Amino acid sequence: MKPELSIIIPNWNGETFIVRGISSLLLSARAWGKSFELIVVDDASTDRAPQLIAETFPDVKLLKNRKNRGFGWSVNRGIRAARAPFVILANNDLVVKEDFIQHLMDPFEKEEGEDLFGISARTVNWTDGSPNHLNMTAHFERGLIELDYEDSPESCSTLFLQGGACSLRRDVFLRLGGFRSIFRPGYWEDYDISYRAAKMGWRLVYEPRALAYHLGKGSLMKVLGKEGIDSVSTRNYFLFTWMNLEDRGMLASHFWSLPGHLFREVFKGGSPRLTRGFWRAVPRLFRVLRERRRSRSSRLISDRTLLS
Repeated sequence: MKPELSIIIPNWNGETFIVRGISSLLLSARAWGKSFELIVVDDASTDRAPQLIAETFPDVKLLKNRKNRGFGWSVNRGIRAARAPFVILANNDLVVKEDFIQHLMDPFEKEEGEDLFGISARTVNWTDGSPNHLNMTAHFERGLIELDYEDSPESCSTLFLQGGACSLRRDVFLRLGGFRSIFRPGYWEDYDISYRAAKMGWRLVYEPRALAYHLGKGSLMKVLGKEGIDSVSTRNYFLFTWMNLEDRGMLASHFWSLPGHLFREVFKGGSPRLTRGFWRAVPRLFRVLRERRRSRSSRLISDRTLLS
């Protein structure tokens, strides 16, 4: 019998927290009370995480990448292997509350859930309960897409799903092409597919009652460090902007104002975050153009509406 839900966990060197994360998701899925499967995609870990998963959770489907492919590739592999129409994505360093899955699945079963692509959860830091990921929207200002964070107390519309704590429709995810490999090793691929879905008229919801605790800094932080993470994230911010912004006026405003932003940042004397990210993004321009051509289709919602 096919499950009603597939839970996907991409893992890379998560030995210190993967057992707690899987245990909490299994408890939440059993409390939800419907059929499910849990799939872990191990991204060529060099620690004991794959062994721990196999020994502790024999019923969990463990897929092993032969070499390290990155977050997006691993998620795509897990979703392709999933058998359920709905998928929950969870980072390997996440511990969820018992009603987490219930809150992420309920909206799909309501009558108004037919045009719903996904539901994003609220995550807080394990140590002090401070917000880790909240309701995420964006606006366009001075030629740049600026992110907005809001600790919304109630369920509400959102623009971006959190790729490490959300539920979504498997068929729509695959129809949109999944997470784009251009963002490897990670960051912004979840915002990218969320934005593309929103442009096609799919709704996205933020559900703060779906609460999870973020255990650590994550596997990438251990390898890249804070400066490396900032550099990759800012590079991917530019890739996101160049691939998705289709409004000609907004795109022209972006490129017209960009030299001024970079100039001010360099001569301000602070961290040249935008400048570093920009120069790391430039070599990928030809891939950006290919992705823009590949993803052309009829859009129901404009950039100006989404970024108002």
